[in-house]
Amino acid sequence: MDTATGLITDVLVDLNSLKKNGSESVEPISVNDVSQLTYRLLVTGNLQKAQTLLRMPGSPQIKTCPLHQSYLSDPGKNYAFALAGGAIINGTRIAGVSIPNGRSTLTPPSVPKVATTPLATFLNSPGVIINRVPVSRRELIRYMATKLGNPEFNFLLDESYSGRLQLLLDSEGARHRLNDTPLAHFELLSIGQAIINSPDVNRLARRIEKFINRTNISTAELTRE
Repeated sequence: MDTATGLITDVLVDLNSLKKNGSESVEPISVNDVSQLTYRLLVTGNLQKAQTLLRMPGSPQIKTCPLHQSYLSDPGKNYAFALAGGAIINGTRIAGVSIPNGRSTLTPPSVPKVATTPLATFLNSPGVIINRVPVSRRELIRYMATKLGNPEFNFLLDESYSGRLQLLLDSEGARHRLNDTPLAHFELLSIGQAIINSPDVNRLARRIEKFINRTNISTAELTRE
């Protein structure tokens, strides 16, 4: 199996695993699985690479709940934490959750309408905001995959901008919880659900299945010869 075929096959395996997990459980082992799968598919870029290798134009379109502008423009005195969300957990949609800062009495804004964006825009857009600092979905996935894959990892060692964002998630971000589950976990699950529910991603999965079937048939014919 050549490198390109191996990557395409791995993407299908990861997508099927993500669908099987469902991104609906807040149990640590399930959230860890989602973090590793979304890291390979999205941060490493295997999903887009597979689409390009199969000569499918453009980028998958992803439907998502964006963060409300009120959170993004907050000077830091009103909200300590907010997430975009959108995941459905046990029949309940978790979206637009915010934690007031100090004595703030503002009524949280309504959840924005679902928007459709290209994959790259989806990943680079903020999924959470912590003390007025926006954190992209890409950085959130990177943090979750690192933290859950290696709980003893020291985020103080990375002084880059990305490292500072991950340290913020690990310190301030981890304090904000819903039923003892860090709110950042719900954003990760929202990302997983957005991927598996994307019509474009499902179309890519079907194209991969056809590609693998054709490859297997060609290999079998060569073997018989």
